[in-house]
Amino acid sequence: MKENKIKSGSGVRRALIALGIAALVAAIIGLAVAYSRLHDIWLEQCVVTDVASQVSITDGKMVRADVIAYEFGLKNGANLALIDFDGKRREILRKIPNIREISIARHLPDKVEITVEERVPVVRLGIKGRKADTGRVADTEGVVFISSSGTQMLPTIREAAAPGTPKGSRLSGHALAALRLLEACRERFRELAAIEADISKPDYISVVLGNDYSVAHVYWEGMDDPSESTMPNMMAQLESLSKTYTSRVDDSIRTWNATLPPSETRSGKSEIYGNTKRNTL
Repeated sequence: MKENKIKSGSGVRRALIALGIAALVAAIIGLAVAYSRLHDIWLEQCVVTDVASQVSITDGKMVRADVIAYEFGLKNGANLALIDFDGKRREILRKIPNIREISIARHLPDKVEITVEERVPVVRLGIKGRKADTGRVADTEGVVFISSSGTQMLPTIREAAAPGTPKGSRLSGHALAALRLLEACRERFRELAAIEADISKPDYISVVLGNDYSVAHVYWEGMDDPSESTMPNMMAQLESLSKTYTSRVDDSIRTWNATLPPSETRSGKSEIYGNTKRNTL
């Protein structure tokens, strides 16, 4: 009798456990179905039905809004919830070097704002001995891209040989040093009126001074690998060059030698020499 009661109790427990498992499975299935249905409803709310009112793109001068819309796949019928905006952003930045940054603001469920920040060219890039415009330019970060609108008055960096630094790459070495030199002349030493920097020589940068088209050969310690720590060396050389150049000691000087850093001079300071047709001053 006792044995039958034990067996009966065990059977009840097994039945209750089975019922509990079945109820749990049913609940899980129910939640999954409910989630799937809610997810479908959510996706339906994210569909673009009117691009003009649901998608806002602030573009620039070179990269137009329709290009950005195409790259992101933004068109009527597109689902904003299914677009990998961050992945697309990274892809576009790699693909179009003219763009410096893309900002994305989602307004759930069915609106998005995209702002495109283009790179601003500060120098043109050319090849030594060639007058043809390559269309290549660089911004202050040294990123090379293509732009031909409004760049005619920018100073030029002449690279040694074609094809030069390709678009999408960054200037380095003497090219980056020339960029920093031209920027310093524009911002701090306007009296030099530097219009071109030739980096074809390994030992110095030749800078064309726009006031009289004389040429200054400039070198500073750290020029081969320019960085924030070596910029004071460049500024010291340019300051000495500026003072000597504006003193107008001899209007016949056509070449200025600013290649001796302070460590190689007797005075321990930057020394600039002017070469005339007759002698060196």
